[in-house]
Amino acid sequence: MPSGTLIKKFATCLLLALLLCGCATTYVPISWDFRDKVLELSRSDLTLAILFNRYDPTRSTLRGGGQSFNEVMMPSQVKFHLGAYRPDTQLIYRNLYQNYNDRELRDLMVHEFSHHIWFNFMSQQQRSDWQEHLEHYPSPLQAMVRNVYPRPSDYDTEDFAFTVEYARPVDIEALAGLNLISAQECAALLSEREKKPSPASPHGSAQIPHAGPSLSQNAPKSPEKETTSLP
Repeated sequence: MPSGTLIKKFATCLLLALLLCGCATTYVPISWDFRDKVLELSRSDLTLAILFNRYDPTRSTLRGGGQSFNEVMMPSQVKFHLGAYRPDTQLIYRNLYQNYNDRELRDLMVHEFSHHIWFNFMSQQQRSDWQEHLEHYPSPLQAMVRNVYPRPSDYDTEDFAFTVEYARPVDIEALAGLNLISAQECAALLSEREKKPSPASPHGSAQIPHAGPSLSQNAPKSPEKETTSLP
């Protein structure tokens, strides 16, 4: 068999293997190359400032000392996964090969930091109360989560992260009702919402939004915590 034919067959087999098995996406700590910007956003954006000042005043989730890791996914999915959160390292990560504008970085941080709150600061009762809130005030984002994420075990934390990222006034009030933010912080967020347009929601999209990163599938499961929320 001519060598050219062998090369073509090998290339075809390699392509099929990549399509079937997926490809690796590399995640690095979000502060790599963006340290000043993410620290600035954590203090200048009202939502981020409220959450970070309350749950991570030292900004340890933004530290740059962690290691990168790879996650296998289908090529069509790579461009939609801009970041990740790992409960074992308590770090926020970004996609190494993605270019970010300030809005994408901000939304990534809100989404991933919401995972940090869910896993480390919410009691089981608070989680149940949040799920009850979404039963009374369902979000279109819940349908998207169930269309995109293959593991049902991810649904609750992703529902929380997406709803905080694209928070409606009723969601902001629910956060205060669960003592996840104060009444004063709730009022400030509602006031800001009246002055600024709401962030673009991915409602109606069949794909995960550009600003909606996922929880790392490589991260080990965090044990359930009955942690009392901060006052």
